[in-house]
Amino acid sequence: MQPLLLLLSLLCALALAQTPASSWCQCPQVKCPADDEVSCPTKPPATPTAPSPVLSANAACECEPRVCAQNWPDSCYCGNANKQACFNTCGGIKPSFQPCPPRDTPSVITTSLKTTPKSTTTTTNPLPSTTKLPPYTHAPCGGGRANYTECTQPNYMCIKDPYRPGCGPECDGPGICVEDRMCGGFAGYPCPSLGQRCVDDPRDGDDCDPRLGAADCGGLCVWPH
Repeated sequence: MQPLLLLLSLLCALALAQTPASSWCQCPQVKCPADDEVSCPTKPPATPTAPSPVLSANAACECEPRVCAQNWPDSCYCGNANKQACFNTCGGIKPSFQPCPPRDTPSVITTSLKTTPKSTTTTTNPLPSTTKLPPYTHAPCGGGRANYTECTQPNYMCIKDPYRPGCGPECDGPGICVEDRMCGGFAGYPCPSLGQRCVDDPRDGDDCDPRLGAADCGGLCVWPH
């Protein structure tokens, strides 16, 4: 039995001796300088990466001074913008920016106001009457105090109708509108319209006939009716 076990051991040793050397794991050989103070690393150094390009600072370059408003956070944004503008112009080390809070968005508040229209009273002056009267007639005027009618034509006055009885407007009676233009008298002024008659002006207080040419007897022109 023992000779059999010895034979098996020899066969195993022979098989191991014939295994090719390429199947064995071998570590890479690294040669370190003899004067290197640091121990040779077990792993080769990684390939160095190229650093990011940095703009070279120009010694003669001067950044333009800029003034920022002294209210927060606008001053923060303005200062960062000035740093970036200077870096873009002159180069050098990239500046560090100050953290700025977000700007507040103004909110628009709409309010509706309830207005009550004011009542206004408009007073309008009566305009002259544009109604054309028949020829050779006068517009009526006068009457009672409660419903007194004025003459609407400019430079016209209300007098007693000389062709009707009564006292006319002086005693709240009706009258006629005539032009306040003198006729007759000392100079014998004629009426402007052919066919009119010059009658006594009741305002002078006398009872005369202006057609006689008296110096103190002026009259007014009326249409006979």
